[in-house]
Amino acid sequence: MKSDVTARIISSILVVVAYWVTMYYNLKCGAIIYLIANSLALPYMIKQKCWDVVALLTFLIIIGLPKIIL
Repeated sequence: MKSDVTARIISSILVVVAYWVTMYYNLKCGAIIYLIANSLALPYMIKQKCWDVVALLTFLIIIGLPKIIL
């Protein structure tokens, strides 16, 4: 299995983990995990030329950054 496919699978799992962490544990930790998950999915989506998903993930990363910084 190629590394970008593995990263996409891990990303999908991390999105679910991030949601759970955000809801039941800590907003900042959940946002960090969510940022990592979205960043892992980007290379695969760029390679597959899924530009709408790339734009969406980039937007979600940008709006999640203040939760980590502040």
